[in-house]
Amino acid sequence: MNKLGLVLTTVVVALAGCGGGNDNAGSAGTTQPPASSGQVPFDRAFIDAMVPHHQSAIKMAREAQAAGLAELDLIEIADNIVAGQQDEIDRMLDWRAQWFDSRQLGPQADALAAFGLSADEAGMKHGMDLGMAADVDQEFARLMIAHHEGAIRMANVAAERADHQEVKALAGDIASAQQNEIDIMEMHAQGGH
Repeated sequence: MNKLGLVLTTVVVALAGCGGGNDNAGSAGTTQPPASSGQVPFDRAFIDAMVPHHQSAIKMAREAQAAGLAELDLIEIADNIVAGQQDEIDRMLDWRAQWFDSRQLGPQADALAAFGLSADEAGMKHGMDLGMAADVDQEFARLMIAHHEGAIRMANVAAERADHQEVKALAGDIASAQQNEIDIMEMHAQGGH
């Protein structure tokens, strides 16, 4: 009984010495937080936030096309969103599988938390059926500008914080392309045709 007590005491002391301290010995140089922190690696968060963001943009572009989008420059933007953003989605899901062993996205709220953004700030709150809009062109432009502004916010953070050069490059491409589209859509959002 005495030996068992001594062994248990030794195990408890050894375990206490192995964890719980605030020294980060052994974790120097790692960029991924521990799983118990509730955080995800930033590049995974970028993918988990941007894929549904792009999916939402594609859905909105298709709804606008079906509702009778008429202005040629807006039709071109909608076409570019459907084709270009699907290509980016496919690329990001491939990266996720390669870097994080899964194409399955994590919760969007966790991903947006890595950016410090709410769904609204990320441009993910739309709440408008474009088929019911009095002016489809104007409503599409207005909604897509807010949506693009959210993507640009995320892309700007990713350009600074991403670990993979591929993510940084894609973030730069997203920010540039979507700002160009915003510049075109602003006139339509204000009712000018």
